Amino acid sequence: MGPLRFPAIVVVLASATLALAAGIPLVRGVLLELAGAAVPASSGALSEHDIDELNAMPPQDQATRLIEKAVNHYAGAGEEIARRLESWKGKIHSTPELNNLTQTAYFANDLRVRAAALEIWLVRDNIDKTPEQVEDLIREASASEEGRYFRLSMLGILGNRGIEPEKVFEALAPYAHDESGSTRSGAINGLGMLGTAETIPVLLEIMHSDSSNDLRERAACNLADSGMLTRDLRQEAVPGLIRFLQEPGLDSNDKRRILQALREITQQNLRDDPGAWLSWYAGRSKR
Repeated sequence: MGPLRFPAIVVVLASATLALAAGIPLVRGVLLELAGAAVPASSGALSEHDIDELNAMPPQDQATRLIEKAVNHYAGAGEEIARRLESWKGKIHSTPELNNLTQTAYFANDLRVRAAALEIWLVRDNIDKTPEQVEDLIREASASEEGRYFRLSMLGILGNRGIEPEKVFEALAPYAHDESGSTRSGAINGLGMLGTAETIPVLLEIMHSDSSNDLRERAACNLADSGMLTRDLRQEAVPGLIRFLQEPGLDSNDKRRILQALREITQQNLRDDPGAWLSWYAGRSKR
């Protein structure tokens, strides 16, 4: 007589019964690997429950909750931030939690999320989105080095949000050559936040020629990844970066940051050889 064969369903039911009897919980689903495509955990949109909760919160908590939702790409978070900004004026302030979340948002891979951080910073710091505010910041920045970094940064944000962007650029660009490293740093930050095509040559010049290795690094970062330049605009920095790469006697740190910027902007993993980058760009230009 051969071995007894039980249908699979009987085996499964028996195993489940034994597990329950032993107090072992049954888990539906699978253990997810950390690598791979995104696996949705929810609808990814603000729900009616979310809105009800937000409406019951003070403005400070609303801003904190919504920027967290924006960072996690919840549909509707950006719209809710825009709708509530006016009501938050004078009612939100700097806290470690809000500051950490807005910093995270400013380095998100979505420019809309970065823009949400900029808008919250303006409200947090009581900066009005008006031409008069631009004039005030320009005047105050020129009057004293104290607080200049903050004012140059706020100018960049206002320009990015559509308030006198040309005037903001004209105000920021000269500070890129200031003798004070702190002032030049503020100019880099402001130009990065402004994120217009006109900022690219100035950031390239700083990256190439500034006396501070740290500030050359900051300019490179704003060209390649940080700041408010679109990916399309970042492509305009590529010819200048390849030109820098061809210079004889290039410092090893400068060569490293140029190559890092090129690879980030172009998503090409070419050799360190300048000729390889020149050939690639020439071939792309012929398309």
